[in-house]
Amino acid sequence: MQKFWGCGLIMLVSLLAGAQAHGEYRAYELEVYDRIEKKTEILKTTFSPSDYLLLHGGSQRISIVTRASWICWGDTSQFKEICPPPDPISPRFSVGDQVQVVLKRHVTDQWVGVIENVFYRPDLRSNVYGIRFKQQKNLYARYYEANLQAAAPPK
Repeated sequence: MQKFWGCGLIMLVSLLAGAQAHGEYRAYELEVYDRIEKKTEILKTTFSPSDYLLLHGGSQRISIVTRASWICWGDTSQFKEICPPPDPISPRFSVGDQVQVVLKRHVTDQWVGVIENVFYRPDLRSNVYGIRFKQQKNLYARYYEANLQAAAPPK
């Protein structure tokens, strides 16, 4: 029995010594509107939108739109910077382009908006575009590349 524990302990120590721990965390780009100060701020944080809301005055004080989220490797201890969002891979559209949503039977089908951000989501294997719709009360939403087309120029 003692021989078994000795072998098991040696195996455990060798496994732990050879493996490096890699942490990960989710990063967010949030658009925060302060109802009292009447100003909007775009920020990157590791707080989830619900945690950020609770820690900064609640829904009576602020409202939050999640503009993007992505996975980062490592940690944010000792005030390390949050990693940037992944660059898009061969994007069809760029920030500032005017695009039209193509989603049959969806409330936003045929809406025209302007791209505010674009990033690649490896877990989805797709570029994701953040679009602002000025004509629809400044609504912001995210879409896959396949659900967008270049908008026709205004007549």
